[in-house]
Formats: sequence, C-alpha cells, structure tokens
Amino acid sequence: MNWYLGRTTTRHIAPEPGAEKERGEFAVERQLRALGIEAHAPRKIEFKRVGKKRHAEPITSAYLPGYIFAEIPADMFTRAIQCRGISATLLPVTPQEVRRHVQPFLAKVDDENAEANHIIESRDRAAMCQFEPGQALEILAGPFMDRIVQFTRMIEAAHDLHPMIEASVQMFGQKSKVRLDPLDVKGVA
Repeated sequence: MNWYLGRTTTRHIAPEPGAEKERGEFAVERQLRALGIEAHAPRKIEFKRVGKKRHAEPITSAYLPGYIFAEIPADMFTRAIQCRGISATLLPVTPQEVRRHVQPFLAKVDDENAEANHIIESRDRAAMCQFEPGQALEILAGPFMDRIVQFTRMIEAAHDLHPMIEASVQMFGQKSKVRLDPLDVKGVA
C-alpha cells in the first residue's frame, strides 16, 4: 500500500447523493473510508467566541484546508480518484516521510482533539477560553479602554452572571489585577 497526499475541494459537498453537505476534505475522507481506504482529513477543534456570545464555543475546521492523506492500495487507486471532490492527481508520500512526518502529525492532531473533546464533554467553560495565559489583550470599552493587559485566567464567581476575564495591567509602577467582561477585550496579534 502506498500513502498519498490528495488535493480536495474546500467548498461544502455531499459525500453521496442525498447526504448532508459537509466541508470537502471531510466529504472525501468519508467517501474513501466507505471504500475501505484509510484516509485522514485532520480536524482542528478551537474554542472561539462567535458574535456577542460570552462563552467560547467549539469550532471544528480543517487542519490542512484542501488536503487529505490516504493509504491507497494499488487495486483501489482508480476508484479512489473517482471520489467526488478529490483531484485526480495524487502526490505519493514516501514511507520515510510517512514515518517521520505524517504519522507523528496525525498522532499530535489526535491528542489535541482528544483533549478538546474532553473539555467539551466536561463542559469546562474556563478551559474553553480562547486566550492563553500571558497573551496580550486590548481593552475595547470601559475605563481602561485602549490599554493592553496580559490575560491571566477565566474566573466565574457565584455572584457573576457570566465568566469574567482576569488580567494583569501595569499601573502606577506595579502590577494590578483587573476583571473584564469577555466582550470588552480582543487578542492582540
């Protein structure tokens, strides 16, 4: 069996007639697996706040948009390239590259997704935070507007209606902690 890197469409397509549409990489993966072919369209689960929601929600996207890895037997190659959404030209990946790079990458993605799924199942809102400790945040509203602070953690007190951000800010020559509404900050790139 040979490993291949395949180019896929990124638009939403139905993996089979009458099926619900999904992102191209995932639809191709589903079709190849239905043929009995080992296929991987790595998924990335990120926690992002969408719109005016106070809590971050899990968002699933393609780790490598437009690409898929597949281990295709020679006798299945023709059927594999006939799948909807995949380019007919596949790039062969050498066994050394598979061992050195592809399999460790896929294992890393599986570990990240297992951790994200654990957070989702436990409904741990603080762990779903889209900010990392030490990350710079810009304050968008309130008395500290336009100041840059460092994210510390998410806190949720019994008397609060929603989780708050705790950040440290340099004021009057010392570091102070401030509590901010998650809607009033954004990450600084």
